[in-house]
Amino acid sequence: VNVGCGPAEERVLLTGLHAVADIYCENCKTTLGWKYEHAFESSQKYKEGKFIIELAHMIKDNGWE
Repeated sequence: VNVGCGPAEERVLLTGLHAVADIYCENCKTTLGWKYEHAFESSQKYKEGKFIIELAHMIKDNGWE
């Protein structure tokens, strides 16, 4: 897959404190979103290992259907 993952860092998001890592395109190095590495609140543990991709950073290529 052509997505890379940066180092994890703690961020306060709307749902509380999380350790997240930015994900980026391996080709152009554009930040696409982030990956939840660790949730500090038990109610947010389901997010661990999940990815958030910001639609604003996605570009439709002519090869997509």
